[in-house]
Amino acid sequence: MTGNLPVPRALAPVLDSLTPEQRRAAMALGYVLVLAGAGTGKTKTLTAGVATRVELHGMVPGQILCVTFTNKAAQEMRKRIGDVLGPYSVPTWLGTFHALAARQLRAEPEVAQLRSGFDIRDAEDSLAIVRRLIRTVPKEKLPVPQEGAPGDARQIKKMAERIARLKEDLITPVAAFAHVESLIRRRQSANLHVDHESWRFVVGLYGRYQAILREQNAADFGDLLMWPTLAMLHDAEYHRRWSARFTAVMADEFQDVNRAQYLWLTLLSRTSGELFCVGDDSQSIYSWRGAKVGFLRNFPHEFPDAKMFKLEENFRSTRHILDASNAVISFDPSRIEKTLFTRRDEGLPIEVLGFSYATEEAAAITREIGRRAATGVAWHDMAIIYRQNRLSRTLEEALLHARIPYEIIGDVGFYQRTAVKDALALLTLCAWPDERRSDEAFRRMANRPPRGLGARGLGKIEMEASAGGLSLCAAATRTRLSPRCAVALQGFVQILRQIGCREGESLGERLTGLLEATGYLDMLRADDSDEAATQRENLAELIELAQGFRRVEHLLEHAALAGGAPGEKGRDRVQLMTMHRSKGLEFRHVFLPAWEEAIFPGAMSRNSEEERRLAYVALTRAMEQATITFCDYRPGGSSRPSRFIDEIPLENRVSSWNHGRNEPRQSDGRWRQVDQELNALGL
Repeated sequence: MTGNLPVPRALAPVLDSLTPEQRRAAMALGYVLVLAGAGTGKTKTLTAGVATRVELHGMVPGQILCVTFTNKAAQEMRKRIGDVLGPYSVPTWLGTFHALAARQLRAEPEVAQLRSGFDIRDAEDSLAIVRRLIRTVPKEKLPVPQEGAPGDARQIKKMAERIARLKEDLITPVAAFAHVESLIRRRQSANLHVDHESWRFVVGLYGRYQAILREQNAADFGDLLMWPTLAMLHDAEYHRRWSARFTAVMADEFQDVNRAQYLWLTLLSRTSGELFCVGDDSQSIYSWRGAKVGFLRNFPHEFPDAKMFKLEENFRSTRHILDASNAVISFDPSRIEKTLFTRRDEGLPIEVLGFSYATEEAAAITREIGRRAATGVAWHDMAIIYRQNRLSRTLEEALLHARIPYEIIGDVGFYQRTAVKDALALLTLCAWPDERRSDEAFRRMANRPPRGLGARGLGKIEMEASAGGLSLCAAATRTRLSPRCAVALQGFVQILRQIGCREGESLGERLTGLLEATGYLDMLRADDSDEAATQRENLAELIELAQGFRRVEHLLEHAALAGGAPGEKGRDRVQLMTMHRSKGLEFRHVFLPAWEEAIFPGAMSRNSEEERRLAYVALTRAMEQATITFCDYRPGGSSRPSRFIDEIPLENRVSSWNHGRNEPRQSDGRWRQVDQELNALGL
């Protein structure tokens, strides 16, 4: 038993820093579920769990699999474990689901009918393939969407998302027809709407999409998990081989796993019987991208011998904030019951402020932010967190008018920015001009900057490539095109081949040469817009990053796996973000605008309980003070306060709105006092 084992000296400080419940959880073996409420130290507990297995039970770090959802979380975990155990005792299998699954698939790519050195297509690449496939279909043969027109951007995105969902559910192209027909029958028998024409179209699209990936020796994000998981399900020897590699499997944010991720984890833990999962069903907010909270909630039933620990002591927020959060989430009948508490003082009640119009709301929030800054609160200690991205515009205008520095978190990630994607495509073409893996890059860059190549010319190149079994880059110089286009493309391909043959250059130098020689940088220099200047800055940063990689494929894989990560937190800026983006963050002061029935939970909301969990997440971001606001009127019509406001106990909130229709509308004398104080300060 663990309790009878002497605690090694290196482990004692780690365990001594834990609460009793955190310590019991970290030291537990077997199937373990740690239900970690917001701000209760889940990362600290998970780190201690890894340290306990290495120091107390002698597990080899290289045989511990530790998985997170984001690169940022993986880096934080790696640092914490390194601080405790030293850099050489950090598990080598520590990373995101996609990064670790990619590593498994690269070891045996044949399970996905791929060859060694396959490429990884990110979400934007996948969307481009789907877009190209749909545009080959006459519009009259496309299913008519519920919103928009056949073949428009929304339909293309929807089709790509459905292919991704099929892969998350481990449905291959071969199995897709039966799966979709079963889905249609179930929904029809339950008298539920089902877009059967679109789903049946997706079945055929999925097969063509997968054929293109296979032809290019490429895998998308869904493939990285689907094929190894299916191989473990259907090949006992493959399963035994991989499951035997790990003495423990540990997972963070378990409430957010989809079917493929859940099965991948449980299959890899089968031999050891060691599965340590940390999560919180009250913070499950990603069902729209495939997460299934039921996997966490059913954990004790799936594994009858499992041990469950509840972390309920919150180290972040004051008592008023926690009482309000507990009250709101208590209306979720399916949750695993827990109640957050704190040893901190009660703090300030939740402010609830009503306004007539969104412009008034934005102006009031802005002035209060200014007042708090004048009293010494740092800009980056304040955040405005909203339900929908579109709500940021009015707030931004108010902040700009007041000259308050701000940053929108969750803008386009670095590796998804246009110039960065273009530069990586040039590197791909330079490295593999004669391989089909470069075809997507050719389609992207053949006419950037313009070389006179239109859809008709590209179609001719596609036909030549198909007839001769060539890459598009190789076929371009053999295709009869207009003289101007032919000369331009000949020069483009020649540049790619010449730079590709250079030896002794670093990756950064090669990239610089490509951008200059192809005219790409000149194109950006000729554009005097702020956007072009930003793109040039992005390229300078990419060139610097490229210096840290020896091979093109390593940089491309890193970019594919890291794509979409949010920017770094601004040190001197108010933070603006959606509720989804705010998860995992904390701020001393949080403003929560637009808590109105029409917006939050919203009249069209498909998952009211997930909206409630979003309210819980938003409230628990606040450390010292939370302010909720709402309006009577927004563009699009009138509304009323969100039901979530009424669920906050009266003793935990102070309201500036009243229910008497005949009484004059006012925001609260406190806000008038704010105006006077700011005017006196000259703000």
